[in-house]
Amino acid sequence: MKAEALVVFLVAMLGCGAEPADDAVTNGGSEPEGKAAGIIGGEPILPRPVVLGAISNDAVEEVIDAHRDAIVACYEDERAKVPGIAGKVLIRFTIGADGKVVDVSTRSTSLRHEPTETCVEQVIAQAAFPALASGHLAIVNYPVVF
Repeated sequence: MKAEALVVFLVAMLGCGAEPADDAVTNGGSEPEGKAAGIIGGEPILPRPVVLGAISNDAVEEVIDAHRDAIVACYEDERAKVPGIAGKVLIRFTIGADGKVVDVSTRSTSLRHEPTETCVEQVIAQAAFPALASGHLAIVNYPVVF
């Protein structure tokens, strides 16, 4: 229980003082700097990724950047069917020691459009990250704004 509380505290500390990443997957970023993008149905949607584990934020950003077009296509394809959908999604994924994504889920959403969220999850599930420097898992909370 103490270890779980420590992890929650560390996640809160990492996210609370962070500046927004200019290269996060967004629609241009209408969120105020340094503030959470929102709390929708659970966890805060922070303005930048939070990474726990032996992989750098830069390495995570590089891989997500390589899949940016596919992530945007998830939204654009669905927006063509449902004009006006917009919102924020917090994706949590776990990277195994070999760099493969072993788990991915939507943790919070204001988009509330399951086909788009599922598509983004599938794109991230197929991403190949660098092997971890140490340990068995890295957990990433990644905000996406559409």
